[in-house]
This record gives sequence, structure tokens and C-alpha cells, in this order.
Amino acid sequence: MSKIKMVLLVILAAVLVDFAVENAQPALVIKLFKFQLGELPQFLAIYLSLAVGLVIGWVAHGMRIRRIRREAQAAQAASAQQQQESQEGQSARQA
Repeated sequence: MSKIKMVLLVILAAVLVDFAVENAQPALVIKLFKFQLGELPQFLAIYLSLAVGLVIGWVAHGMRIRRIRREAQAAQAASAQQQQESQEGQSARQA
């Protein structure tokens, strides 16, 4: 299985390097409020966009997982409290 992963990683790296070499010309001019901040090669703009998207997705996924865990803990605590109240009620009825 690790050999397949290594082959896929090498193929992916080759594709990324080829993409970078073919799109190395500085074509994107970065502007902010009519000021030119600089030029950026196309491949770098695309790779940065991909990286930002991955980070945003990773953070959003982490926040979702945290929310789900919090809800599960709250439900578990409520269930435990309900069981405790039920046991106390049965003890009071028997006494």
C-alpha cells in the first residue's frame, strides 16, 4: 500500500512542478486601492488560493467537530442527570 502512495505522490509532484514551470510568467498584477503591490506568477497565485482554501476548510471542519463533541457531551451530561434524578425519585418513593 505504501508503494502505491509513493507512486501517486511522485506523480502529483511531477504534475505540480510541470504546472509551475508552464505558468511561471508574472501575469497577475496585485492591486489594492489603485496601488500596484506587485506581480505574482500564475502558478503561485493558484497554489496560494489552494492553500488558503485548504486552511479554511480545515478550520471549518475542526469547528464542526468541536461543536458535535460539545453537543454529545451536553447530551451525555443531561442523560446522566436525568438518570440520577430518576434514581433519587425511586429512592424517595421506597422510603
